[in-house]
Amino acid sequence: MTTDTSHTPPRQIVLVGLSGVGKTTIGRALAERLGWPLLDTDDMVLEREHKTAAELIVERGEPEFRRIEEEIVALAALRTPAVIATGGGAILSSRNRRALGEHGFICYLDATPTEIARRLPAEGGPVRPLIDGDEVEVRLTELDAVRRPFYNHADLWVPVMGGPAEMEAAISRILAAWATEAAELVSRPRRIERLGSDVPARGPAAVVDTTEERYPIWVAPGELKRLPDRLQQIGLEGRRVFLITDSNVMEKHGQAVAAVLDGGGISGASYVIPAGEESKTQRMADELYRWLAAERAERRDVILALGGGVVCDLSGYVAATYLRGMAVVQLPTSVLAMNDAAIGGKVAIDLPEGKNLVGAFHQPVAVLSDVDTLGTLPRRSYIEGFAEVIKHALILDPGLLELLEAHARQIAGQEADPDLLAAIIARSSRLKALVVSSDPLERGLRAILNYGHTIGHAIESTTGYTEYMHGEAVSVGMMGAARIAAELGMIDQSVVDRQADLLRTFGLPLVAPGINTTAVLDAMTRDKKVERGRMRFVLLHGVGRAVVRGDVPEDLVVRTVQALARG
Repeated sequence: MTTDTSHTPPRQIVLVGLSGVGKTTIGRALAERLGWPLLDTDDMVLEREHKTAAELIVERGEPEFRRIEEEIVALAALRTPAVIATGGGAILSSRNRRALGEHGFICYLDATPTEIARRLPAEGGPVRPLIDGDEVEVRLTELDAVRRPFYNHADLWVPVMGGPAEMEAAISRILAAWATEAAELVSRPRRIERLGSDVPARGPAAVVDTTEERYPIWVAPGELKRLPDRLQQIGLEGRRVFLITDSNVMEKHGQAVAAVLDGGGISGASYVIPAGEESKTQRMADELYRWLAAERAERRDVILALGGGVVCDLSGYVAATYLRGMAVVQLPTSVLAMNDAAIGGKVAIDLPEGKNLVGAFHQPVAVLSDVDTLGTLPRRSYIEGFAEVIKHALILDPGLLELLEAHARQIAGQEADPDLLAAIIARSSRLKALVVSSDPLERGLRAILNYGHTIGHAIESTTGYTEYMHGEAVSVGMMGAARIAAELGMIDQSVVDRQADLLRTFGLPLVAPGINTTAVLDAMTRDKKVERGRMRFVLLHGVGRAVVRGDVPEDLVVRTVQALARG
């Protein structure tokens, strides 16, 4: 008589990720809740060698330490049950990956280098020789670039951004996945073979995982040509698709997408809405409802949102509400949509009183960002989207900010190599995915993504969505937020100037001359970010560090908006 163990959760949970990301802290919590021992491979090295990992690296060199680490990992991998917290570089060894994968459920703890550097104590704690020194963040960024493709071999990706609440959510996420899906994940065909391969893992540019929903974000030239294959990869083959796009995008890309779908044997229908923000209304949503009803769309069918932010928002809203929820695949065709509207599941329509006041959270099942589509954008539409990329860099990633500064003129001139453009958008998308996954319903950390939006949305609505494009308004809003932060002593003038220089190089506005300041201030009080009657601002404490403040003095807000209006 044999026992079927195919649905039994693994008896090991293995934690991988950069040094300082929280493997030991989270491992200790997991071990306590499961009643398992915690095996920290660095501690095991110390126990056997009577020297810390840091001392071994300094005295004998990293290659010798890695040889010792492989022996320790092999011993740890034999212990069950156990929670195993690995050293940051252990994942680089294919022997380690294979050994840990034999009995373990491998979880990749992910946070930005800036977030990890912020957590590391200025004094005390373990010595980390590969990241010690004055430029901890720079070194972490370098290590992240090398190791991330190997971390992506893991069975589960776990965001660990934010504070205690987000860390607790990460622990719960791992336990829930271990109990419900780990057995299936570790039984995937050829998993051990892939873990043992010297070739880094290949996959989507980013993943959003809210615990309840998980979806890939692919970013590359030619993604739209891969649409039938992508639909099959996410389990949507054999379903009808309903393509929603606007008049501009239909002219440039609609026929090509229709041909790709026809070539893949995928049936469906399409609907073209007028281009522009004025289409993001309940009236247009009602038109789409009637179209879907006439086409006898079923809940199992799929909506494809092909276009910029308006199409992404409106299509997502319709998908969230028709038949109480249909699957939506976002196919963004603008820089703005690739970095904002397509990711995160915030779907909405506008009211005359303000932007995005009616909506829902409805995550897509996938995002395909084809950077080839950016070459057909009018220059102004192309440029405005980089306000969101710059925003992500300012609030989360100094390394991305430096990359944008180094290539700003090339990118702004629409002369960027497609692979460079894809790398920048993939990095920006990954940042948003980290934040969205940590806080899918915007109850805490995710609010930092509104940097520049408190003033920006008010400028958009009071000018009728015709004078300023979204990214342009956000650019002005970011300058307003930077001025406020400087006056509050949170940042010095050099940060304000650095932000202004980059926005200026991209051709984005820094001021909004002639806006009606009274109307803008009134619109700000009606913004969805207002809490208990107080406006909340996302402000910088430095590049890569953003906080939400609800205590900005009213007179400072007024003076800031007036200054932006004067130009």
